[in-house]
Amino acid sequence: MTVSFEKIVSLKGSTTVPADKSITHRSFIFSSMAKGVSEIINPLMSRDTIATMNAMNAVGVEFEKIENGFRIISEGYRGFTEANNIINCDNSGTTARLLTGLFSPQKRYFSLTGDDSLRKRPMDRVKKPLSDMGASIVLRKEKYLPMIICPSNMYPSDIMATVSSAQVKSAVILAGAQLEGITSYTEIETTRNHTETMLKDFGADIRIDGKKVSIIGPVELIPQKFFVPGDFSSAAFFIGAALMFENSEIEIKNVGINPTRTGFLDVLRMLGVSVELSYNDQKSEPTGNIFIKNQPFSGGKISGALIPNIIDEIPLIATLGLFAREPIEIRDAEELRVKESDRIASVVHNIKEIGGKVEEFHDGLKVYPLENGINKSAILKSFHDHRIAMINILLSKRFGNISIDEVSAIDVSFPDFLERLKFLEVVIA
Repeated sequence: MTVSFEKIVSLKGSTTVPADKSITHRSFIFSSMAKGVSEIINPLMSRDTIATMNAMNAVGVEFEKIENGFRIISEGYRGFTEANNIINCDNSGTTARLLTGLFSPQKRYFSLTGDDSLRKRPMDRVKKPLSDMGASIVLRKEKYLPMIICPSNMYPSDIMATVSSAQVKSAVILAGAQLEGITSYTEIETTRNHTETMLKDFGADIRIDGKKVSIIGPVELIPQKFFVPGDFSSAAFFIGAALMFENSEIEIKNVGINPTRTGFLDVLRMLGVSVELSYNDQKSEPTGNIFIKNQPFSGGKISGALIPNIIDEIPLIATLGLFAREPIEIRDAEELRVKESDRIASVVHNIKEIGGKVEEFHDGLKVYPLENGINKSAILKSFHDHRIAMINILLSKRFGNISIDEVSAIDVSFPDFLERLKFLEVVIA
């Protein structure tokens, strides 16, 4: 059954966004690795992060609900028990890849699986470096979940990245944290650094030398009280919406603005967009407010070193090409082919469906500004992908009553996206 939304004029006011998904995953895992009692305040409770919480619970970690968060009681990573059943990572690639690194040195058996979408996403990228460290991992067709992690004798290593992936980097670091000696990981391009900054907060000895990250193990993590800031990737949809809806003015409060996550803002500035940032107290994970007004903006080509730090926002950036003065071209983004959906193909399908002009490449796409009317009988497809679903909602509201096949996928990262959007809407009189 399709859904559609009435046309709105603009978006005005202040909002907040859900807590950061990447940081919530890591806060649950690192607290579980620390022996003692930690508190995580303002975590995101979505399908993805609940999968991580359930996984840690399956290996003996206790999660006790408190006001606006959880008290996490653990015997530490040395006290993990062997799970009684297969651990279901649901739709979460972060859960699957980080847990692979966490569990590989444990000298126990662990089995991981996921939903239909996750079982199509490549896990060999994380198996390879861990295998180089001595891990014993069995994958379906040597590439996909389900996965079996077998007991092995792992050793610290100096790993050179073959893909730009914060998840793979984090998996290696989490394995190295449990091994005697120095484990290093050298990136192709710098990716989001939440694992490094947060593990330092938990007491790990981590050293950064350019693109090389080293951890000295075994670590003795110290329980923490940790506040999870707003998710920048969720805030990006309001930033993009301000550029799509005329006369919009939006302030997004208390957002995580870690520089390794805010490449989207760098891209917008390249396109001539003015965005205002105000910083809160500086911490290892900086937070602040973002203010954006509707304004004209140019197009351009986005490629190379920028891509790893805008990977979640690329579908939105591409869609903004419909509203730019010149085309927006994305290249070097073949990683989008193996996300929750093939996000290149997903965006191309939907832009063509509404009557827009788009070119598809093996590693990206080029979207042209809308020149003619749109196809009002279009049916946009979400492809069971939360980010594609949110873009579709914005398009339906921007043009009015454009149908969408389903929007339930937003539960993965932003369950109340529609409610928060509704609060800002100025509807046609």
